[in-house]
Amino acid sequence: MIAIYVIGVIVGLVIFIYIGYYLWKISLEKYDYNIFNIGVIIRGLLAIGSLWFAMLLYDAKDGSSMILMLVSTLLWLWTFLATAFKTNIFIAVFSLLYQLFAVFLIKSAINKVLE
Repeated sequence: MIAIYVIGVIVGLVIFIYIGYYLWKISLEKYDYNIFNIGVIIRGLLAIGSLWFAMLLYDAKDGSSMILMLVSTLLWLWTFLATAFKTNIFIAVFSLLYQLFAVFLIKSAINKVLE
């Protein structure tokens, strides 16, 4: 039974990577837009940073954590709208997950370099 789970996870991971590659390839070939461009990465890192600070300031009574969560939401909305205007709504919706995943990979790579 464990072998079926392992095979299922591997197949799921391969499908996940293939869909991400397909979205990237279609957006680059058809719309000449890279869904993993530097603007997406910078906005994603800023959004993650603002969420991190929002969690740190959760107990603050001045509402700063709510403002930081709003900033993070606006940054991801900006990323979504930029992708939607440059490509189409289908690519924009599905690429949000992959853009978030790419930002986490970049963040972990930066953490490894700074250690």
